[in-house]
Amino acid sequence: MQTQQRYIAHFDLDSFFVSVELLERPELRGLPVIVGGSRDRGVVTTCSYEARKFGVRSAMPMKQAMQLCPQ
Repeated sequence: MQTQQRYIAHFDLDSFFVSVELLERPELRGLPVIVGGSRDRGVVTTCSYEARKFGVRSAMPMKQAMQLCPQ
């Protein structure tokens, strides 16, 4: 019986969407950036490391994130 070699890859895409946004809008570099749904009922998909300094995290309600980081 012939065995096949398996490979497993892990990609950390933690702030992927923020990185894409910064490529398209470089003027946001160094500023807190939050990507997610609407302010009232949405959730944070991801955020920049600058926003994390304010306590913003993925899966947090957007309303709470905007209170922590209103700018």
